[in-house]
Amino acid sequence: MQREWTDQTRDEWVARRTVSREQVKRKNPRSPRTSSLETERRSVQEAVCNIIANTISWDLQKYPVELYPAPFDGKIYLPLRHMDDEDHSHIAKFKKGENLNLLVYRFYNQRPDPGFEGVNFVSPVAIASTRHEFLGPAPFVAGYQFDAETKTARIEWWDPYIDLKWIGRSTWKVEVYFDEVVGGYVTRPRGDFDQTPDMTQYLGGKT
Repeated sequence: MQREWTDQTRDEWVARRTVSREQVKRKNPRSPRTSSLETERRSVQEAVCNIIANTISWDLQKYPVELYPAPFDGKIYLPLRHMDDEDHSHIAKFKKGENLNLLVYRFYNQRPDPGFEGVNFVSPVAIASTRHEFLGPAPFVAGYQFDAETKTARIEWWDPYIDLKWIGRSTWKVEVYFDEVVGGYVTRPRGDFDQTPDMTQYLGGKT
């Protein structure tokens, strides 16, 4: 999957890059374009990963301070155990504009259903467990993957304790590719309504 650009989003991205390159050129007038592109590729990858880990992701056991409005009416798959697939997930419906972060927090900070079985990563002998304790040692919500056609959403999980990014039984990662439309490196979208930070700020200007 590659980015889909409108004239406006293309021009805005190019304008942000132009400003950044002018700043780099003032610091190093002899910096060649190939060096700039290689710097761009490395910088976008590193910056996006850092922003996801340090700014966007939130600890599932703590109340989320950021809103995440749902882009459409649909349903979200809520795995009950670490790396559970859709067949072993709870399905919750949501409305367009509903805060998905709050929906997820409320679900996982409740006690499991009676008779539920799974590995508790926090306290194997806990008397009053909550659902998030079965998702891993330190589950963080890093984002959501949306499918506009099926009107579904899936959570991108990140567990810093075991350094694992997972979604269902698979893993996810930040991928960067050279986009011919803008002539630069951008992140590959991981679903519809992708909100990767390099689409709102230029992150390839690190020197």
